[in-house]
Amino acid sequence: MVSLKDLWQYKEMYSKYKQLDKKLKSLIIRAKEWKYIEDWEEKDQVVIDISWEMKIRDLHINDESLFTPSRKPELENLLITAIQKAQNKAQEVVAQQTKEILWVDTNDLAGMLGWGWLPGLW
Repeated sequence: MVSLKDLWQYKEMYSKYKQLDKKLKSLIIRAKEWKYIEDWEEKDQVVIDISWEMKIRDLHINDESLFTPSRKPELENLLITAIQKAQNKAQEVVAQQTKEILWVDTNDLAGMLGWGWLPGLW
């Protein structure tokens, strides 16, 4: 049977999850890959923005010389590297935000749920 104390703890946890959800929804991670010079100015060849859910929100290929057939493999590698950087950074930021707001290390979260750490579960 779930006690009043358990219900209060669930309410607090739910409130923290809502706070985390709100914060993460506004999160966009930007990754930049490789530099080139254009008009005497250093610019990023590829820029990608992803959400915390790992969905690509924006992609810019600033170096138009990458569109030539001979540079296709280079472009593919730059895209893969930029996406991986953005995903890794997003995972780090989500883990940090989760730890700050929920006071839970995301590495321990699955274990806590599986072993019934949260009161009233299992």
